[in-house]
Amino acid sequence: MTENDLRDLMPQLEIFHKRFHSFFCRSEGRQWSRKYLIGLLLPIERKNVENIAEEVGAPPRKLQEFLSDSPWDDEGCIEEHQRFVGELLGAPNGVVIFDDTGFPKKGDKSAGVGRQYSGTMGKTDNCQVGAFMSYASAHGHTLVDRRLYIMSQWFEDAAEEKRKRAAIPSDIKFKTKIELAMEMLDKAHKSGNLLFQWVSGDGAYGDAHEFRKFVKDMGKWYCFEVHCDTHVWTDDPAWEVPVVPGKRRGRRPKLPKPTEKSPTAVMASSLVASIPGSQWQRICLREGDKGPREFDFARLRVIEKWNGKPGPAAWLMIRRSLVTGEKEIKFYLSNAPETISLDEMAWAGCQRWSIEVDFKLAKGEAGLDHYELTKYRGWYHHITLSMLALAFLKAVQRQWKKKGCIGYCT
Repeated sequence: MTENDLRDLMPQLEIFHKRFHSFFCRSEGRQWSRKYLIGLLLPIERKNVENIAEEVGAPPRKLQEFLSDSPWDDEGCIEEHQRFVGELLGAPNGVVIFDDTGFPKKGDKSAGVGRQYSGTMGKTDNCQVGAFMSYASAHGHTLVDRRLYIMSQWFEDAAEEKRKRAAIPSDIKFKTKIELAMEMLDKAHKSGNLLFQWVSGDGAYGDAHEFRKFVKDMGKWYCFEVHCDTHVWTDDPAWEVPVVPGKRRGRRPKLPKPTEKSPTAVMASSLVASIPGSQWQRICLREGDKGPREFDFARLRVIEKWNGKPGPAAWLMIRRSLVTGEKEIKFYLSNAPETISLDEMAWAGCQRWSIEVDFKLAKGEAGLDHYELTKYRGWYHHITLSMLALAFLKAVQRQWKKKGCIGYCT
């Protein structure tokens, strides 16, 4: 977005920003949030507090205090943000997607920072990691919620001074990324601002059977990517509660156990070779920069394995590339009904690519990773405003497309 573009769009930005007025402290908070939002949309190479302050004519210290210390309601902003996204992109078969992204950092003062694996960096390094939720439908996609992942070491007694310095509230406890994801999903489901039927994510989230169960119990369908060594049963596991003949002291068995006729669970990867060629279906997921993004898909009914025991019946969907020499095969588990088409399941499961696109755009256009803040509240405040900026860009993109203009983002 150029400065001229932003200047022309200011009336729309004012209307958009007005939706969030009630969540900021007094008129000063609304003023600083407006200036910061404008700064995040300007074509500045590095969108940190100092650079934004210089561009929008704000005192750097005031802008810093607004982000790090002002007690404005970022959770209220997220709820209204989801309402906006629901109005803009909502569809009954919408997909909620989960993934995390890393923010490289130097030093040990930033809240939650430490040596941890970051898929963004492709290695273990010093960084912060945020777990994110996005929303996708046939109308588009964007980020809709966020949680800062704080490693367990930060909650040890020896780290008390670090927690105080980073202003981490005393009621914040350690939560896994899966727990953070379930927290975001539960909140979105209860608010009802986002229409969705599907939940998706990569293997880091899909491999967690407790997350799949959480989605199932919510009455939604999941189509999660899982790793190739995921074990499933292709036939009835035939587990039974042991029958103890005659009288015996002690409690009688109540839990089912494998029997002599019980088949062995197999790895998902071992099933690929047994699928007949006629069962593979070529599906175009989307139009890419280099043409249609097509893959071959197949699926079969299986029984999931949860904590070593038989779980519910599900679909195992397999995706293979059509590119010569590219042998990567992806696996997905889904609790969608048996009547659901393979086309729809493939579309929903592969929507997880969209959150990666959103990360890239948010970092490149909305300053998602440009912050230089160390406090817990500062992280949430910056990330929230960056997500609002991204949603505004998405709205503008849709408007330009409807007018037949060429947008600046994809």
